[in-house]
Amino acid sequence: MMAATALSQPSTSDEQDKNGPRQVQIRTDLAGVADLIELAFAPTMDEAGRAAVRDLRMISSYGPLMLIVTGLNRVLGDIESGYVWTENGRIVGNVSVGLADLPRSMGLGFVIANVAVHPDYRRRGIAKVLMERSLEMIRKRGADYAILQADASNEPARALYRGLGFTEQRIFARWYRSSHQRSPARLPEMPYITLREANEWRSEYAIAQIVRPNEQGGMGWQRATHPDTFRPSWRRTVGALLSGRTERRWIVRQDNQREIAASLRVESQFGSLDRLELLVHPLYKGKLEEPLINFALRQADGGFHSVTIEHPLDDVPTVQVLERYDFERRYTTVSMRLEL
Repeated sequence: MMAATALSQPSTSDEQDKNGPRQVQIRTDLAGVADLIELAFAPTMDEAGRAAVRDLRMISSYGPLMLIVTGLNRVLGDIESGYVWTENGRIVGNVSVGLADLPRSMGLGFVIANVAVHPDYRRRGIAKVLMERSLEMIRKRGADYAILQADASNEPARALYRGLGFTEQRIFARWYRSSHQRSPARLPEMPYITLREANEWRSEYAIAQIVRPNEQGGMGWQRATHPDTFRPSWRRTVGALLSGRTERRWIVRQDNQREIAASLRVESQFGSLDRLELLVHPLYKGKLEEPLINFALRQADGGFHSVTIEHPLDDVPTVQVLERYDFERRYTTVSMRLEL
């Protein structure tokens, strides 16, 4: 879920009582939207999603004043605006809309999220109508593009989005390895792995441009392949310190020692998962994935951390390594984009 920036104007009682589509009303619709999101996404909802649903219910119970107390960005997420479908005063369909959390140099973008229809009301065209209304709204707001994520196994949803003009960029899988798994043994032959120097960020960025181009979803959901992702930043450093996060970028250099052959970003937080991000130059594909994953898992073992990584499913050498090291594939999503 993403940052909220504004509240919709309250609707009249006549508008709220009518069956069919209408614009979401933050002050009155949160509980119904939370119920629908939980029902629709229960099989794939992670802890962050469940926490967001709990927050929505809390805000609904305590009233609009709590929006100020708890903070719009943390609680409302993608429900800045959008549309709901009501039947007899009950919310049975929802599409949430919010600003994309991507660099503004890439244009004005919006996220489509929480596309859900109650099981009893499916196959009636409700999702399509709500999507059309939402896209019409963001066009009027001057959007350059819209993005969304779909469950890769949900072909009817993917077909709906393609029919509306969205193109599929790339399929990403989220992998998880429990802290109860034993640390792997060190490989007999390991490359020299060291921390990236600050002035080497351009070399790492160059690899990302090749293996994670933005037209294929970039670094992942709402994470563009952009210089700011790799360039050292005091703001990011201070933010990490304040939140208790640490970030290390381990690299293997090419034989000429001037360029990076592969990198592994490890983000850790006390009491939380270690999150990995792996980039391997095509010249070294199939050679450095296992050494870096092996190295990361042996590092994480000292803190008894679970480990997660979100990675393109079409990167076969990395997928094979993750499976060999007992990672469990939790869910798979496809990133989609519509140029406006």
